[in-house]
Amino acid sequence: MEELLLSLYLHTDGGMGKFSFSFYLAHNQKLDLYVLSKPVPCQEECTKIALTHKLYHGNTNSIFALDYISGALTLNGPLDRENPFYSAGFILTVKGTELNDDRTPSNATVTTTFNILVIDINDNAPEFNSSEYSVAIPELAQVGFALPLFIQVQDKDEGPNSVFEVYLVGNNSNHFIISPTSIQGKADIRVRVAVPLDFETIPRYEFSLFANESVPDHVGFARVKINLINENDNRPVFSKALYNVSLFENTTVGTTVLQVHATDNDVGTYGKVSYFFSDDPDRFSLDKDTGVILLTARLDFETTQRYTLTVIARDGGGEETTGRVRINVLDVNDNVPTFQKEAYLGALRENEPSVTQVVRLRASDEDSPPNNQITYSIVQASAFRDYFDIMVSEGYGVISVNHPLDYEQVANGVIYLTVMAKDAGNPPLNSTVPVTIEVFDENDNPPAFSKPSYIITIMEDIMAGATVLFLNATDMDRSREYGQESIIYSLEGSSHFRINARSGEITTTSLLDREAKSEYILIVRAVDGGVGHHQKTGIAMVNITLLDINDNYPTWKDEPYFINLVEMTPPNSDVTTVVAVDPDLGENGTVVYSIRPPNKFYSLNSTTGKIRTTGVLLDRENPNAQEAQLMRRIVVSVTDCGRPPLRATSSATVFVNLLDLNDNDPTFQNLPFAAEIAEGLPMGSSVFQVVAIDLDEGPNGQVTYRMQVGMPRMDFLINSTSGLVTSTAVLDRERIAEYYLRVVASDAGVPSKSSTSTLTVKVLDVNDENPTFFPSIYNVSLPENVARDFKVVRLNCTDADVGLNAELSYFITGGNQDGKFSVGFRDGVVRTVVSLDRETVASYTLILEAIDNGPTGNRRTGTATVYVTVLDVNDNRPIFLQSSYEVSVPEDIPAASSIVQAGGFLPPGSLGGRRGSPTL
Repeated sequence: MEELLLSLYLHTDGGMGKFSFSFYLAHNQKLDLYVLSKPVPCQEECTKIALTHKLYHGNTNSIFALDYISGALTLNGPLDRENPFYSAGFILTVKGTELNDDRTPSNATVTTTFNILVIDINDNAPEFNSSEYSVAIPELAQVGFALPLFIQVQDKDEGPNSVFEVYLVGNNSNHFIISPTSIQGKADIRVRVAVPLDFETIPRYEFSLFANESVPDHVGFARVKINLINENDNRPVFSKALYNVSLFENTTVGTTVLQVHATDNDVGTYGKVSYFFSDDPDRFSLDKDTGVILLTARLDFETTQRYTLTVIARDGGGEETTGRVRINVLDVNDNVPTFQKEAYLGALRENEPSVTQVVRLRASDEDSPPNNQITYSIVQASAFRDYFDIMVSEGYGVISVNHPLDYEQVANGVIYLTVMAKDAGNPPLNSTVPVTIEVFDENDNPPAFSKPSYIITIMEDIMAGATVLFLNATDMDRSREYGQESIIYSLEGSSHFRINARSGEITTTSLLDREAKSEYILIVRAVDGGVGHHQKTGIAMVNITLLDINDNYPTWKDEPYFINLVEMTPPNSDVTTVVAVDPDLGENGTVVYSIRPPNKFYSLNSTTGKIRTTGVLLDRENPNAQEAQLMRRIVVSVTDCGRPPLRATSSATVFVNLLDLNDNDPTFQNLPFAAEIAEGLPMGSSVFQVVAIDLDEGPNGQVTYRMQVGMPRMDFLINSTSGLVTSTAVLDRERIAEYYLRVVASDAGVPSKSSTSTLTVKVLDVNDENPTFFPSIYNVSLPENVARDFKVVRLNCTDADVGLNAELSYFITGGNQDGKFSVGFRDGVVRTVVSLDRETVASYTLILEAIDNGPTGNRRTGTATVYVTVLDVNDNRPIFLQSSYEVSVPEDIPAASSIVQAGGFLPPGSLGGRRGSPTL
């Protein structure tokens, strides 16, 4: 609802009247006006009526208003010509009706009409019917091919205001053309192929499509994405040219990322598709059968925001197609803000007015917006928290003070703040950093020593130039000009001492003699860097007393020491006693012994010098060189009890000769024992050499060898000294293929120690056995009508050798002149090659030979004989001696008389007949 004021001039007779008005729009939306008239003096014999009305127009504000003073018709809000309600303009009608005294409408009315047209201005930019267009086209699309995109652009203005240009922008945009490029109002845009396309060169295009007017900022924009489809119909084709997936960086390892899928139009094995990565990514795995990609390692958005994987689809014929998988890593607020420094330092002077800036600090967050948007706050202060503010300026947290500080109220002149940087993640993460604010003093404090006087003692043999004492005066002021660094020291009282003007180090200038003077009193002054009456001074007294010295060193007696000690000596056994003397008296002449370096094998009485074993095993054969050295050499140091103690100029060495015990077993060196020897070698052939060592010495370490009693050893002999094993018989693998010999190594100690091991001797095969048939003679009978490839007999032949030496080949070497039989080269099966004919050959004697596959020139053979008897089958017809017979017979010949004799025969050996006497 909007309140409007309207003024109309109505000519009356000068009296008072009441009017009501109605306001109409051309599109029949009625607006009622309720008014109360009031006479107002005016010229030209008229009464000016002031009217107040309330205008309703649906749920929106009114478009027009009438000024109650001037009568001007004004807009009550913006107009938009492109609004369908406004495009045809407006016809406004105002009707005034006079009211009666009882406020009822009278017949006195007045009406006026306004015709309003809305004129266009260029207030609209061109707009596309979509913000993004995507299409996939075949890579072999012809030049001029129109892409199946419904692209429509429109400028809602009219006339010249709706004229604009359309163009493509992007890499390789010259590969496509658009039409039309100059448009007024509204048009459909066609995108066509401009040059031949190649999927293998550019599989995907992405352009920006602009519609641009001459008016600045009147630009329409859309994205055009064009994917090419590979048309190689014999290769796998992925379901998508690009697989796009997004994962949060905290995704659990083992999660399925996506499944790629490719199809191949080929059939059979050539259409079976397997999947592989072109490169082996370190965070993803691909199932070659299903195409499922799994996450195998944690993601980190701050390290890598995107992974682009190349997947190869390979069919059964070896044709390949590549696809791409884009995995976008989404940020999780997993990084706390990190300050650029581990700590920050600021400074200001005491009593200094408020300053704008004390410290600038900055934190960064490796996450992406809004997780990396940082705010700063002071969360803790050692003092004067309310004196400090922090604000953000140009990305920095700027700390400033709002009140002057008093150095004397600041502990140690330092204020410690803790500043928090908090990001905008949900939940937010934060980190803190310490900030140290140094407050510098003015020169209002004198140098002050820690004590008003110092009492020290020094040895009388102190060297010239040696340090006696460091004096340090403290000035609470902090500046380089007035503070600690400006202090100058001076000394009075003796020429035997001097002081470093800067460091406060008091040193001797010459050698001192306590007998000449045992005490010195010095006056030390410290002045700061002030000038004139601003300079301040501190004073201290130094009392120096000289002490006598211990000037005699302990000396050894009977050093070095040589002893014999048996290894394995029990704990707490006496070894020897070392002795040193010191001519000084009292503590200066009392000596203290110690083993240096420490030796775990021996202990030493520090007062008497007696050395004993500790209980740590003394092993003469200990392989550790360092421990062996400690067992054989004890180094003893001695000092007196003076202050400071004096040490003998050299150490005493106790050399220990460890005597051997038989405490080590012989140890075999070349385990495991295994040897190979060819069968048939002459007796005395070397087989293997056993080696064992014993760490003991002398007889305790002297090793001899023997074999335990048993049948296998009868074929072998071992040299007791060298450990060489030789054969005592000609070995036959076919008798014994492998021997297990128990070898014993013993030392010559008392009692003797020994070790046992097993020597495995493998006998290698030699081709020394002939193939043997069993049986060697075969008798076979078979009918003459057997089929070809009939199995006649399977030969049984064996060779006692092994490997190639036992691999047999079979041949027919005799009795097969007509080639009726063959034998399997490997299986030894005798078969028929062609049909048999008993009438031609009634029996065969076949000679079979088996040859092994031993070395050339040393192959062995065996023979067998197969007797084959061919049995007769009735397979031949009788044959007449002549083709026709002619005879004359009288008509009265008696019955059963012989007319003629027709001669015939059967083939030799035919079943049921003999030659020349067939049955007719």
